Order: sequence, then C-alpha cells, then structure tokens
Amino acid sequence: MMIHRRIVGLTVGVRRLLFLSIALGLGISGTWVAQGVLIALIVRRIFDGGGWTAIAGLVFAVAGLTLLRAALIFAREVLAKHVAAQVKTRLRRRLFAQLLLLGPGYLEHTETGKVQATLVDGVEALESYVGYYLPHAVVSIVVPICIVGFIGYLNPLIGAIVLAFALAVPLIPRGWDRLLGEYGQRHWAAYSSLDAQFVDSMQGMVTLKALNASERRGEQLRAASQALYRATMAQLSISMIRNGMVGFAMSGGVALAVGIGSFQVAAGDLGIAALLIILFLSAECFRPLVELDMYWHTGYMGISASTGIFDLLDTEPGIRNAAGEQTGAATSPTGTITLHDVTFRYSSDARAALEGVSLQIREDETVAIVGGSGAGKTTVASLLLRFFDPQEGRLTFGETDFRDIPLDDLRRSIGYVSQDTYLFNGTIEDNLRIGRPDATPEAIRDAAAKANIHTFIQSLPDGYDTIVGERGAKLSGGERQRIAIARALLKDAPVLILDEATSNLDGANEAAIRQALSLLTRGRTTIVIAHRLSSVVHADRIVVLDNGRVAESGRHGDLVSRDGHYAQLVSAQREGVS
Repeated sequence: MMIHRRIVGLTVGVRRLLFLSIALGLGISGTWVAQGVLIALIVRRIFDGGGWTAIAGLVFAVAGLTLLRAALIFAREVLAKHVAAQVKTRLRRRLFAQLLLLGPGYLEHTETGKVQATLVDGVEALESYVGYYLPHAVVSIVVPICIVGFIGYLNPLIGAIVLAFALAVPLIPRGWDRLLGEYGQRHWAAYSSLDAQFVDSMQGMVTLKALNASERRGEQLRAASQALYRATMAQLSISMIRNGMVGFAMSGGVALAVGIGSFQVAAGDLGIAALLIILFLSAECFRPLVELDMYWHTGYMGISASTGIFDLLDTEPGIRNAAGEQTGAATSPTGTITLHDVTFRYSSDARAALEGVSLQIREDETVAIVGGSGAGKTTVASLLLRFFDPQEGRLTFGETDFRDIPLDDLRRSIGYVSQDTYLFNGTIEDNLRIGRPDATPEAIRDAAAKANIHTFIQSLPDGYDTIVGERGAKLSGGERQRIAIARALLKDAPVLILDEATSNLDGANEAAIRQALSLLTRGRTTIVIAHRLSSVVHADRIVVLDNGRVAESGRHGDLVSRDGHYAQLVSAQREGVS
C-alpha cells in the first residue's frame, strides 16, 4: 500500500468524514460477503434437490443486499467527492497563502506554467488518493483479515493458503515502489514542463505570430509532448508488470484454495457446503484488494504530483513578516525613508543591482530616481515594497527598520503604479476598488477624473461595469495605465511610488496626468522612477543611479549645469526627440 504520510496529514479537519467513508466501505464489503454466503447456501439447497420454496427467502435476501449495496455505494461516492473537495479547497488556500508569502521574488525564478500545474492539476490529482484510496486501504486490511479468519476456522490449511496469497498482493508491489517513484517523478516533471511551455506560448502568442515563430514554437511543444509520451509509457510499462504479478497472486490464491478444497471434498474431509462457502469467500477476500489496485492507478498521479505541492509548501520565504503582525493592530509607518548602504543581488551569482546605495527620502518630499536601463531604479521600488530584502545594509522608515514593520502595514502605507500595469479580468470598478474596497462611487469617479480616464469610461456602453478582459486586454496601454493611476489615487496612501507611471501615455495625456499628480503629491512622500526625464523636472530632488550606485543628486537645473550623468541623459533624450 502506498500510504503517503504528508498527504494523510492534509485530511486534518475531515477525518470524521473519512472514517464515515471507511464505515461505508466496510458496509459495502459486508454486503458482498453476506451475498457470497447466501449464494453458497442457495447452491447447496439446489444440489440437495430443494425447490423454489426452499430458496425463495434466500433469493429475496440477496436482492435486498443488492439494493442496500447500491445505496451504500451511492453514499460512499458522494462522501468521497465531499472529502476530496474539502481537502483540495483547504490545500489550495494554503498554497495560495504560501505564494503570497513567498511574493514576487519566488515567481521571478519559477515558470508560471509549473506553478499553475501544481495549483490546479497537481491538487486535482489528489482527489482519487484522498477520496477513494485512503479509505479503501483500511477496508482492504480489515475485510481480508476477517474472511481469512473465518476460512481458517472452516479449514486451517485453506485458510493459510488464502492468507499467504492475500499477504503477497500488497507485498509484491513493494519491490517496485522505488522504481515506480522514479518513473512517476519523471512523468510529473515532463507533464509540468509541457504545461509551463504551453502557458508560456499562449501568453506570448502575439509575439510568436509577429516574429513568424509559431512553427518553431510548435516544434518545441511537440518535442515536450513526445517527452511526456515517453515518460508516460515508461511508467505504464513498469506499472503493468507490477499489475500482472498482483493479478496472478489474486487469481492464484482463489484457484489454489478451491483446488485443494475440491480434493478434500473428494477425500471426504470437507463438506460440499463448506467448499461452496470457501469458494465464494475466497473471491470476496480478494475483491477489496482488486478495488484497491484500481484506486492505486487513479491515485498514483496524486502521489507524483505531491512532490511539487510539498516543495512549494516547504519553500522558505525570503521575506519574513514582522512579529507585530500577530497583534492585528494596523499602524501607518511615518517619517523619513532611508536606505543605509544597501547592496542587493537578485541571485548569488548575479552582479549587484544596487551596490552601497545610501539615500534619504524625507517625509512629504518628491524624489525622482533616474538612470539608464539596468541602473537599479525598479529595484529600489521592489525593496521599498519589501518584495526583497537587501543582502547588505538596511532600510528604515523613520527610526523603524523595514523588517520590523508588518507587511500589511507597510504595503497599506504605499501606493504603487508599475510600468507593467496589471488589470484583472473583471469590471473597471472592480479593478479600481482593489486598493480600497470600501470606496464610495463618488470617490471612484473623482479618482478616475483626476487620472483623466473618467470621460473615457463614461463613453463605454457599460461604463464602470465594463469588463476589461484578461490583463486588461480590451483596453489600450495608455488606458490601462490611467486606470492604474486612478487606483493609486483612490488608495490615498501616505507614500506613493510611480514606477514609469507615464510610460504608456501620449504627450497630451501625460500633461494632464502630470497636473493631477502634482495635486496628489502634496502632503505625501513620493518616489518617481522615470526614464522620460520631462516627468521629473519639477521634483524636489533627482537621484541619478548608474550601474547600481548613486552617481548624482540634486534639482534639475543644478544637475544640468554640472554636465554630469544627468546632463548626458537629458542631452541623449533631446537628440532622440530631434
């Protein structure tokens, strides 16, 4: 039997239902055993020359047992689905909570398709194991023991034979467990790899078509599909050898028991009634084991998938929440935000995205962070949001270390507009409410108006109830960006991070948004990360990053007059425009 302790541990909270499922399974087996005994008695009475009146009561009893068994099977099926559904629901909640805890840092190093395969297909594969295999494993132990004991009471020799073969059925597969485990892991790895590549291809379909690369990508998918086919057939071949040996043990046990019993009847050592009972009960002894073998096939996918599930659950988060999270008290961090000699690498073998960066962002100040691609601008935003922690140095909010601020409190205090705007597949209003679920319709419309998107939304047939599609596919880049800005305006957090917030806007819209942002930034700390330097000329201070280091800091006019890194960036952009 394949009893996976950690999967069994997932049944906490539904074990009463699991025990009830076991009881139903025992009841079903009981009807089979009783039916076998009754049929043996019917056959015996027919051999003795009895007519319909002699067997009528027994026949009706068999019919009653058949109806009872049907009802018990129905109840067991419903209960199995209910148990599995509860376990899957609770597990998905744990996995989702774990992903939230791991944060963007984990997802940056993991293929989306593999995570999707684990959360959807992997969890779904546990249904057969939890709902059917586990309860039936208990039934397949209890029922054969009881039947073997009764057969041994009728005839010790035959009882010993049936016992030996009944033990062989669960013991034979043990020799194949390790090999099956290896092939099962290869199968799941091939399955999740194909899933990841397929999801990646669907997300990048426009790019594949635009670059005329669909056929080449199709070849890669065919190769991954062939790898899955080979892994499936390899696992199946090992499984079939194991099944053949198990089937031989089941059939051989019944045949040998009946054969020896027949010789004993011929010798006068065993009665015909006892032989008939042994015949039917021997078959019923192996029936639970046959069903367990069937559930083994459907449940083994869950065992293979569980590796990915528990790997995800066991992954240690790079970001630890502050102990204050346990108090439930929501506080808003205030004061100067300071980076103290911060060094950060995305991986141990990568170059430093930030190296020795020290920076102060005073309360109510607007600070722009600029620099070339790869200078470390977005990394600063990621550290401020605590998607990552620096390997060296620290960040403080006032006098408090970022690591000592509960994540909910920290992120509640920060409004964020990313250069890669993400809208969920729902209405425009749903997307605006994400940062502030209790916002009034008036507040939503006011934020949209300030972001210069209200008039556009009103022009849509469904207005604020318009479905935006997956990732906001039904809207243009500029429209998505303005909705994201309105979302940040609605959240009204004391700290605002604008990461290339005007990157997808045309000149007219950028001017309108800049005017709205000038009102928004009053009375709050604002960090503007920008590539388009025209959006930062009015910042209180501009910090120039170069190769992960602070190269310059000052106001726009001062930096231009220095003829340094910032002046070169301004000159390069002017030349690009001209």
